[in-house]
Amino acid sequence: MVDALAEIHRVLAPGGILVDARPDSRVPAYAERRKPRGFQRFGVVKTSRQELTNDRASDRAITHVVREGLFKRRRRGRFWHRVPFSDLAELRKYLWEHQRFVHRAEWVVDGATRKRHSNDQFVIRRAVRYELLEALHSPRKHLARATRLSRRAPHRTALTGVAE
Repeated sequence: MVDALAEIHRVLAPGGILVDARPDSRVPAYAERRKPRGFQRFGVVKTSRQELTNDRASDRAITHVVREGLFKRRRRGRFWHRVPFSDLAELRKYLWEHQRFVHRAEWVVDGATRKRHSNDQFVIRRAVRYELLEALHSPRKHLARATRLSRRAPHRTALTGVAE
């Protein structure tokens, strides 16, 4: 991911903004039943182990490019995104097929309540983390290149002996 971020930096003009938005695996997702006014929490949906590993790697990549001076953090936050389902069976099918989440929710209501409301509309409510990153001139890269160039001895041609 560091290579992809470096390429984004290369094509962004200084001052250009990169929006990094991705599911926030540090916060659990929730299976909720839609009610006439609001939602009722029915269960907790955790992120799969593989996706937790991927998310940590992404966090490290962002930290790396900020530390290297490619980007400057401008703003960050979290918002909640709801994925709607027509009934509980559709939600369960989604969890079974989706790679991001573990395949079963940890239910906070009993089986009888789930059965009674199984034809109601449901949502998965999950946190999305975002960060606005401003592309910077790469002073460290330019400084390193300038240092390398200044260390080189003048090149003399074999024919004239004149420094180029």
